Formats: sequence, C-alpha cells, structure tokens
Amino acid sequence: MRILLLRTWLTNIGNGFIDKGARALIEQAFPDAEIVESSGHSQNTAIQQSDLLLNRVAKYLPDQAIDTSAGGSYQDRAVSVADFVDADIAVLPGCVLNDTGLDPYEPLLHSLSERGVPIYFLGAGGGDYGPETQRLVNRILRETNIRGLITRDSDAYECYNENVGYAYDGLDCAFWIDDWHQPVRADREFEMLTFDKIDEPELPLQGSENVVRTDHFPFEHPHATLRQNTKRRLLQLKFFQQDRTMVSDLLTDYLFFYANAAVTHSDRIHACVPTLVYGNETQFWFETPRAALFEKVLDDPSTIYRHPVSIDQDTLDGLKTQQVKAFQEMVETTAMSDI
Repeated sequence: MRILLLRTWLTNIGNGFIDKGARALIEQAFPDAEIVESSGHSQNTAIQQSDLLLNRVAKYLPDQAIDTSAGGSYQDRAVSVADFVDADIAVLPGCVLNDTGLDPYEPLLHSLSERGVPIYFLGAGGGDYGPETQRLVNRILRETNIRGLITRDSDAYECYNENVGYAYDGLDCAFWIDDWHQPVRADREFEMLTFDKIDEPELPLQGSENVVRTDHFPFEHPHATLRQNTKRRLLQLKFFQQDRTMVSDLLTDYLFFYANAAVTHSDRIHACVPTLVYGNETQFWFETPRAALFEKVLDDPSTIYRHPVSIDQDTLDGLKTQQVKAFQEMVETTAMSDI
C-alpha cells in the first residue's frame, strides 16, 4: 500500500513535529506501507504571493511589471509531489481544520477525490471552532472523499464527527515524535524558554546560566507582507540579544533541547508537547483554543497554565496504542475494498 502523507509547511517548526509524528503513527499502523511525503508549501506560498502582489502591490507597479493575462490564480498553477503520485490513500495531519490549513489544500483534496483516493484527517484540529470555520470544514467534508477523521481534541470531534463516515476522538500527532526520533543525552542540565507570541514572563530562572532560548520561526516567510516580516524581525531582535539562543533548520536540534530540558516554559504548544513526550515538565503561557489538545493527557488541563507539569507515560502509551489501532481499523474498514 502506498500512503501519501500531506505535510504542511516548516515556516513554523512545530508543524514538523506533527508531520514526523504522523509518519511514525502511520508506520506503526501499516509497517509494510510505502509512505510518500508531499509538502503543501507550494500551494501555501502561491496563495500568499497572489494576495501580496495582486491585491497589495500590483496597483503601485507599471502594468508590464506583473503579467496577469494568462488567467487563473497562482494556486491553480502550483504543483506538488502529490500531483504526480498514484497513492492508495492520502493522510493530512495537524491543525488544518480552518481556512489557513484547508485553503491551500482544497484543490488537491478535490483532485484526489476525483482520482478515487480515500483521504483521512489524522490528529486534526483547528485554530477556532466558530460558525464560519465550521461551515468551511463541513463543506469540505461533504464535497471531498474524506473517509475518516481522527481529531486531536474533543471540540473538533464534537463539531465534525457527524459529517464523516468514521471518526475518532484522539491525540495530536506530535505525541508520536519520540517514536520518530530519540535524541542523545546532553552533558549538562538546562531549562528552556520558547516565547515568540508574548514577552517572557518573570521567572526566577531567567538570570541563570543554565537557560537556553529557542524560536520556532527559523525561516523568514518568503511571501509574507513587509509588515509581517518586519514584526517578526523586531520580535527576534529582542530574542537574539539574549544569551544562549538556538534557531535551527533541523527538527532534531529542537528535539534535542526539549528532550533534555529539566523544564520548558513556552507560549508555543509544540514546544510543550515534545517536552511532555520525552518525560519532562512544561508550563504553557498562552490562551488559545488549540490548547484543548492537552485535555486527553492531563487529569486537570488547567494546571499546565499555573505551574510546570508532566504526564504519566503509561497513560500516554495506552492512548497512543488505541489511536494506532483506531487508524488501522478506520483504513481497513473504509478503504481496503478500493485498494
């Protein structure tokens, strides 16, 4: 069986933890399958480039500077590996149940559906669950060949389970990141600070020499607006003025630090998740509906906002085993007759 894993984009490093965790989960469910990864970055940048040039910049440039005579959007012209691969099923993981995740992928989801490829959302959630977002997601679920949905939080499950044939209330795929990679042990103890949404809170460890700071945006977004990139640069300027900063183009570098941290303080969910997975403590400092993904692994999810917490590894392993079985059963029930 050939499985097409539809990745998002690494402008946010946490997406990589989701994608590689999804791969580990899929490999556990179908160890003999061939997995082909395909990024959605091409479609995402095409959308943003189109918005930037045609809606914001073009009116200030000479007519001949931008050729729009060919018709069709930039997204219509963008291609990816997924357009050139025959797959038995396709899997889209992550925080994609919103316009940010679905707009870049909607044409491909329709194309895969027309080709008869069963599609599965795996460890999926959204940035919000408002009426407009629900209308968008439910329309996609109705119009495309979505055979199954495994959510990463109960809010997503309650919103969308009735519009798909097979649904399961599960975990975020980043909880499998330790099955994809086990970092080496560090030669010293340290604590992690990862803040790029809010200012660092006042913490007693901030003056310590055993603090490492990291940022989850290692790349300037190639097609963001000038304002967006300027804001990002200003935030990172303060970051780089600190001691012991780490920014990398390798997922494994980030995982090394989270796996070895005594504690991680962060406003990034996917700084906290790998820290928990590797058995360490973390505290989350940002209010967002996305934090609902902690509810399955913590007896009292509110505690992660008040002080550093860890999770019971046996409980996590049990939940992961159940989800692997659920995904396996989902595919075998809804797609095997087509393969």
